[in-house]
Amino acid sequence: MRQRSISAIGIVVLGLAPAFVGGPVFAAAFTLIALQSFRELVPLVGLGRRDLVALANVAILLAGVLTWLEPKGRFLPLVLALAILGPLALAVVRHPNPADRQDWAATAGATLYLLLPTVGAIGIRGMEGNVDRVWFQNFSNAMPFNGERTAEGLAWFLTVLLISWLSDTCAYLVGRSVGRTRLIPAVSPNKTVEGAIGGFIAAGMTAVMCVMAFGLALHPLVALLLGVALGAIGLIGDLGESVLKRRAGVKDSGTLIPGHGGMLDRIDALIFVLVAAWALMPFVA
Repeated sequence: MRQRSISAIGIVVLGLAPAFVGGPVFAAAFTLIALQSFRELVPLVGLGRRDLVALANVAILLAGVLTWLEPKGRFLPLVLALAILGPLALAVVRHPNPADRQDWAATAGATLYLLLPTVGAIGIRGMEGNVDRVWFQNFSNAMPFNGERTAEGLAWFLTVLLISWLSDTCAYLVGRSVGRTRLIPAVSPNKTVEGAIGGFIAAGMTAVMCVMAFGLALHPLVALLLGVALGAIGLIGDLGESVLKRRAGVKDSGTLIPGHGGMLDRIDALIFVLVAAWALMPFVA
């Protein structure tokens, strides 16, 4: 338990510090997180072709760099084309046997699984705009790479991150305390309906508190609904990784973080939440 607690503190510190700094530091940090997560994902989905794995890593790296240069996602079609069409073209050129081309679909899916949240995270953090709370605006302006006035981006990223973390934490605590009804035992036997409901409530309350504390221009009721929706999407992301691990016959995606497993185990819910939040930003920000 002590080791797990120390690791948890380290995860929070290392996760928040680059987010506060922003700019190329955050872009590089999250891209590295995505690349490490992809490394752990490869054996879970059975990717054995080194050339396809290398191409996927290039696509994720390129997504991180291009989104940092253009947070609004104008280069997204380019990286999507590389992620989807690249593996197929490489499979055809390098392995003309039709049986060998089946890897392209798995490679494309695995690449998008971590490429899209990379674009989402860096895109959200790079949003330009001010917030209504003076304390948070001043805090953001004091950060080294905030020359483009990305206080709104920092506020939104922290909101999304806290929704994911606190929803998952409260779901665990409620499920462990009062959970009785198994949610989907075939996928994750320890998750309960009561825990899920507790997580949704925590997600909604977190969204409202973050919007008010950071000074985001969003009605509290809309924030509540947004938080609940992101909490539900995060649960799907968590269960999705559980399916992959169960089919691969492993408990954790890796051993990188003592007491916690791999990097992918720590961001499984956040992957889906980031993509959903990034897609919703034009409608709520």
